[in-house]
Amino acid sequence: MGEQQRRHVRRTTTTTAAAGVFAALVLLVTGCASLPVGGPATDPTDAAAPRRTAPASPRPTASPTPTPTATTPPVAELVGVTLDAGDVGEGAPATVSGTGPSDVAFHVRGDFAVVMDLDCSRCTGTATVTAPGRMTPFGEATAPLRASFLTGVMQADPAEQMLIVQADGPWSMTMRSWNDLTTVSGPQSGTGPAVLFFSDDVAHVQVDYTPADGDDRFAARVFTTSDRTRLFGDTEAFSDTFDADLPGVVAISTNGSWSVRPTP
Repeated sequence: MGEQQRRHVRRTTTTTAAAGVFAALVLLVTGCASLPVGGPATDPTDAAAPRRTAPASPRPTASPTPTPTATTPPVAELVGVTLDAGDVGEGAPATVSGTGPSDVAFHVRGDFAVVMDLDCSRCTGTATVTAPGRMTPFGEATAPLRASFLTGVMQADPAEQMLIVQADGPWSMTMRSWNDLTTVSGPQSGTGPAVLFFSDDVAHVQVDYTPADGDDRFAARVFTTSDRTRLFGDTEAFSDTFDADLPGVVAISTNGSWSVRPTP
């Protein structure tokens, strides 16, 4: 495990709890298109890189149009309306609700990553969950939506943290330790982001992905109790098998449809 990682995933012993602490790194429920989720925006490995390279550009015509200059994504800034969610601890989630863009302050009491369950089912437009200073949000999608994201995975993350919810309409969010996730076993499927805690003791996962549209992408991170993190993703539909080393947390970021099947 890299020195910059500090969060712990517990090996599961039942379908509702986890026991025995193992060091790990650290990733989304339905209806949300999100960018790849990861660590600080300054980290070039923040998102899983596509397995296929982008198609070559078309051959220019006799009078090509100028190539636009690449722009840097804007850095997220606080919106100025702060809601205090309080403490997030093992077995002690925090819940906060608001209307419209809001900053959410919370305190992490423990050594774990935080799962954010966002209910924006009465929102319109685009909903985004990000943090101050990030260029890539934890998640972004067209509302209405219900989605889960992951934050607080790096050693440098302070106990006092701040999120930014950018939404048009009323929303609520529950924040919990990833060790408090109800474990799942066997094939799982869905649409949009998900954070799944697999109890299966296997070495691989079979993943099938269908994009929601031409702009959709798939990114996944596997954070394991044996301290071996995996990253994979693509911008096209695929059906493939990846190293996983479960049990562990599989965090998915996409707007499309997917299925994940643990396999030896």
